[in-house]
Amino acid sequence: MRPVWWFDMKRYQRNKEPGVLIGVRAICRYMQIGPNTFFRLHTEHGLPAMRLPGEAARWCTSRTLIDEWIVARWKAQKATAQGSMV
Repeated sequence: MRPVWWFDMKRYQRNKEPGVLIGVRAICRYMQIGPNTFFRLHTEHGLPAMRLPGEAARWCTSRTLIDEWIVARWKAQKATAQGSMV
């Protein structure tokens, strides 16, 4: 039988993966937004996040994917704004 703290240690190690964000709270904390905004950005604007398989499916993404998505959205908005000014 495993010790009681073993499960907490596994969660601790998993959350310390470099660049990986697991859970809506971690993703929202990184992006400095609320959970409703997270779900809206995911459904309406294609925020790169996926649900992990299992009963209590958690959301997962990486800092790199989020940063690249933000830059791509910014470039698209900038191009749209410049196109409408011409």
